Amino acid sequence: MKLTKINYASAIFFGIITLIMYLILAVLQWSLRDVLATQGVVVTWFQTFIATPIIGAVVGYVFTLVLIAIYNLIAMKYPIGWEVKK
Repeated sequence: MKLTKINYASAIFFGIITLIMYLILAVLQWSLRDVLATQGVVVTWFQTFIATPIIGAVVGYVFTLVLIAIYNLIAMKYPIGWEVKK
């Protein structure tokens, strides 16, 4: 069996996982907003729950797309193969 191409739709999974990760971090950041305010860091609900998770998910999605594209370019010339015994 040779693996010569990864489907680009699989990058959606990594975008969703990144969005979930940033939403979990947003809850933590929101719970620490009073401590952060004493340090001079202003935390708004829009930045915490909307802007940062969406930007992070888009960056994760684009980064995964770039990695898949690089892999697909390399795999066309040097495919990865393995044998499966039945």
